[in-house]
Amino acid sequence: MLNGIKQIFGKEMARILKDKKMVFSVFFLPVIIMVALLTIINSLAGQMQSDIEDHKSIVWMQNEPESFEAFLSSAGMEYSVRTVDSDSDRAEAEDQILNGKADLLIEFPENFDQLVAGFQEGDPVPQVKTYYNPSEDYSAQAYQEISVGVLESYRQTLLAGRVGNPDAITVFTVNSDNDDMVIQDDEKASGRALGMMLPYFITILLFAGAMGIGTDMIAGEKERGTMASLLVAPVKRSSIVLGKVFALMAVSGISSLIYVAGMVVCTPFMMDSMTGMDEALNLNLGADQIIMMGLLLIAIAFLYSAVVALISVFAKTTKEASSYIMPVYMVVLVVGLLTMFRMGDGGRWDFYIPFYNSAVALQLILSHELTMSQYLITLVETLALGGILTVLIARAFNNEKVMAL
Repeated sequence: MLNGIKQIFGKEMARILKDKKMVFSVFFLPVIIMVALLTIINSLAGQMQSDIEDHKSIVWMQNEPESFEAFLSSAGMEYSVRTVDSDSDRAEAEDQILNGKADLLIEFPENFDQLVAGFQEGDPVPQVKTYYNPSEDYSAQAYQEISVGVLESYRQTLLAGRVGNPDAITVFTVNSDNDDMVIQDDEKASGRALGMMLPYFITILLFAGAMGIGTDMIAGEKERGTMASLLVAPVKRSSIVLGKVFALMAVSGISSLIYVAGMVVCTPFMMDSMTGMDEALNLNLGADQIIMMGLLLIAIAFLYSAVVALISVFAKTTKEASSYIMPVYMVVLVVGLLTMFRMGDGGRWDFYIPFYNSAVALQLILSHELTMSQYLITLVETLALGGILTVLIARAFNNEKVMAL
């Protein structure tokens, strides 16, 4: 039986590896596309951030007090200021903010300086109103910079003029001089950052790799008529099944390792530009974690290969097999997305859910949080499910009606 498995395995691997176009499309093209996409994303994100930072905010002022104008001048803050002098100006300001042609509207009460200077206990506190468009990047940036930052500094300046020393009425501050406020494990934080995306891409690419090759291994041979001659060869049908499944597992496993390596290299650059992380990702996996990840990837590749092979057995052509597999592929996509938005520690039942448990386990390996019991549950269940599906494939191979489809 072992010789038969070896023969089928060697035949399938030779067919794939000798086809230069297939090798390129399976192993290298996805990595090239992925690196190109991440490079483009990184470049565009950097350009967008630079453009926002270099933009000179267009700010409409209504009843701007002289003290605020003087404050902006002394602080060296330059904005393109437009004045609201009438109702028509106000309508124009709101319309421009709505359409992205202006960024912010600041409305001061009339006679603001006099109200502040003559304030007595019991008087209503003057209110400064700001208006912006959160769906416009320039407007959102202007709101954060001016409405949240500049106006607060202006308020502190006016307060100092009223009480002499604003610290006298400041009960306490929060982290005003605390450079050591962040307490975290950098490796764990980096693992969590990578764990948001890597399990998703690993599961998707593993299944996609198995799907692309697996449909041709079984349904393709049916379509070409070579399966019939293979079934009458002096090789047990169980050996044919195992040889094809192991070959498919090897191809999808190798391709996934290449994809993961590409993701590990490219993810830090993407995280830096898209999340604003100032420090490089610091991922350091121990030998035990690398072994755990390697074994789990083998188990996942085995399961996905068995799923693809089982579906292909019941199809007449590769096109038909692809149409049957697509719903399962969509399930895998959803499972990957669920892990990206997984919050907290989850529950122990997460590790009993097929497909989902392996993605969660990969995520927790990267963040150094996976326990041995959780890992063993995931690994054993994944291998067991792959084994059950392989038995079903072998039975289907022994069914003449199925193989004659």
